[in-house]
Amino acid sequence: MGGKIILRPLAQIDSQILEILKQSLYQALDCPVEIEAQISSLDYAYDKNRKQYLAPKLLSALRRFKKEPEDRCLGIVDVDLYAPGLNFVFGEADIGWGVAVVSLYRLRQERYGLPRDEGLFRERVIKEAVHELGHTYHLSHCPDAGCVMHFSNSLVDTDVKGTDFCPKCRQRLKGNRI
Repeated sequence: MGGKIILRPLAQIDSQILEILKQSLYQALDCPVEIEAQISSLDYAYDKNRKQYLAPKLLSALRRFKKEPEDRCLGIVDVDLYAPGLNFVFGEADIGWGVAVVSLYRLRQERYGLPRDEGLFRERVIKEAVHELGHTYHLSHCPDAGCVMHFSNSLVDTDVKGTDFCPKCRQRLKGNRI
């Protein structure tokens, strides 16, 4: 299995989160992970009417950072994302290009008036990152509520699912990466 994961913060992201992601993605996907420099502005993706950022525009910008076809690129942002037809997204992937983006914005307890919980926040970030990268390896949503590939329509869904692939998705992942 070739390729690596390029972890690219698209704005200022806490270096601790990036290091945790680097280690967790290596463990979950069994391939090298590199952290590369950030992009300076996200203005091109901002929709002032919605006060959100359009995820497909960020995905389009990430395409240029893939060096090899078997590489994957994951952008990390801390802004509110949406996709056409949806109120918001935790992340999104472009399967054809092998790029994905995850937002930290809606994964924090404080956003909902709840006490800060750094452990829960980190777990959510890992789950969403592994999930979106799973899509770049051609995995679809899984009906197993404990699988990391299960669709998250809310934080409750994210909190219920695990950080790893179910046996069926793990087997598909292995087959898709040969």
